[in-house]
Amino acid sequence: MNSIEQPNSVISSPKGKSPAIYAAGGAFVTLLVVAALAAVFWPAGPPPGMGGPGGSPGEGEGPGGGMGFGPMAVEVTYAIETIAAEPVNLVGSVAPHRQSVIASEVDGVVAEIAVDEGHRIRAGALLVQLNTTTAELNLAAALASREEASARLVRFESELARMSDLMERNAVSQRELDQATADRDAQAHSVARFAADAARLEELISKARITAPYAGQVSAVHLEVGEWASRGGQVVTVVDLSEVEVTVPVPERYVAAADQARRAGVRVPVTFDAIPGRTFEGELKAIIPEANPGSRTFPVLVAVGNPENLIQGGMVARVLAQVGDPEPTVFVPKDALVLRGGFTSVMRVQPMPPEGGGAAPAGSEVSGGEQGAGPQMGMVEEVPVEIGPGIGAWQAITGSIVSGDSIVIRGNENLRSGMPVIVAAEIAIEPPPAPDPDRPMAGREGEASAQ
Repeated sequence: MNSIEQPNSVISSPKGKSPAIYAAGGAFVTLLVVAALAAVFWPAGPPPGMGGPGGSPGEGEGPGGGMGFGPMAVEVTYAIETIAAEPVNLVGSVAPHRQSVIASEVDGVVAEIAVDEGHRIRAGALLVQLNTTTAELNLAAALASREEASARLVRFESELARMSDLMERNAVSQRELDQATADRDAQAHSVARFAADAARLEELISKARITAPYAGQVSAVHLEVGEWASRGGQVVTVVDLSEVEVTVPVPERYVAAADQARRAGVRVPVTFDAIPGRTFEGELKAIIPEANPGSRTFPVLVAVGNPENLIQGGMVARVLAQVGDPEPTVFVPKDALVLRGGFTSVMRVQPMPPEGGGAAPAGSEVSGGEQGAGPQMGMVEEVPVEIGPGIGAWQAITGSIVSGDSIVIRGNENLRSGMPVIVAAEIAIEPPPAPDPDRPMAGREGEASAQ
């Protein structure tokens, strides 16, 4: 056989170039793209604390050493200091001032249900109407019998008068006079019996109309039209929420202070998780003289006015009790707190250092500027704090924050120390209530029930 020799085939790139050349070219282009992106997004200088001696910013580094996106716009307010005693937050639950399960006083078939769950009702409003057809027929019969008996009684009284006149003339015997008297008395008893039957039926018909004993709100309807309502059976549940009672467990070490505040008529601030931003005032109404054997706490009843019916039964309530000697306490808005890595901090805005370095002038403040002056620049300082109890929108803190410090409350989540910011607005927040320094467990008195 003739063998066909295959020539050696050499695979080569066009124009004889090697694949290594293409790889090198691709790597070079990639490096150019990375370098271009680094030039755009890399910080203007070394990281804070690494640029210059002693951790000062390096040459050419901006105030924040941040990315090249410019200062962030933030909203600020000011830390405040107020007189506050030892705050004790007590968590409790809400119960209506009055709650009644309305029962039927008579037996009968439900003819009408005039309310439904959630309806607001006034005192005396119709709740349920029972069928009274049979009672009305019996009443008509009793009234007719009474009228008939009354007419016969008139005749018997006339007959007795006639017999008495004849007796005076010795025209009839004593026995006949006694019989006429007995007939008149028996008829009088019949009239009284029919009148009592009519009154009983009228009362039965009246009680078949079940009405609200007081103004309130319907929380449950226990019957349906056509069902049999038994005497004493549940018909409708009505609650009165014009005032509510908050029950809070008070540790035994505070019971004496709570009782002193109750006798003095002290009002305490009360907040509700379901009604954010509102603070109500409550009055210590009573201290239950029996402790919970497990927790050693005493139930304390706090009465809270509810004219707007915003507070509902079963809500979670928080009562701020002030105990001990009042002392100055620093507060910041709760929105100013930043939780990061298990620590809590506050972003304080300091004035920008003057050009050329050096510290900011003493007493300088960062603010949104006067009207028409435009937003002001500042530098962020992250200040660690320890948090205490909260009062409404404010949180008690301890640390190096002092009254008057400019605190970031909007846009603080992504800030770091040394970053420049623009103060876009100053937000005014109503300060927390100051307690009466002469009374334990005191809240602010003399104000509206809801702020």
